[in-house]
Amino acid sequence: MSQKMNVKSAFTTYLKQHFIKFHEVVDVYDNTDRITMVFGNCIRCPDKLTEASIYFYKDCMEFRVYYSVTGAKWCASSTHQSEFFRLLNYINAKVWPCGSDGVGGALYNSIHLYAPRLYMTEDGCHDITMTVIIPYDFYEVAPLQTEDFLIASLPEVLDALRPAIFLLLLGKIDLNQAKRIVDRDVLGEE
Repeated sequence: MSQKMNVKSAFTTYLKQHFIKFHEVVDVYDNTDRITMVFGNCIRCPDKLTEASIYFYKDCMEFRVYYSVTGAKWCASSTHQSEFFRLLNYINAKVWPCGSDGVGGALYNSIHLYAPRLYMTEDGCHDITMTVIIPYDFYEVAPLQTEDFLIASLPEVLDALRPAIFLLLLGKIDLNQAKRIVDRDVLGEE
């Protein structure tokens, strides 16, 4: 079996073991295997959920987690997109998500494994997306840490960023207030 199929199989096993609902498809645009998921525990996100997709390419996987269609609609209709892009720059410069085992370090120490980036898609859909590329070789070295990082840590980061992002896009706060929310709620700074 190919490395790609081994990783996909291992990942689907992880999802099943953690009772995470997912759907496997072949992407219509580039004939790539893809798994899609919905996380319904993001209480601060639009519609209280985030969505995610994992694309399985020849040598790597691409993980994307993004807000619901409601978040994309708010982004599309916002008159504050220029400030939002400045906030994205701020977030991408300062926020480095850290993976964690969820049990206080009993399985592994909390570490920075990957460097995902947050952006708005340019396909006209206005999806606010966090994406990371993971080579299969690296996944095989740290599978549990990678799976936890993607399935638990990144949706949590997106949930924590929601107030800053959407209050800014909806014109309820200005850019400096949004940065302060990121500093306080995501980075733990006063």
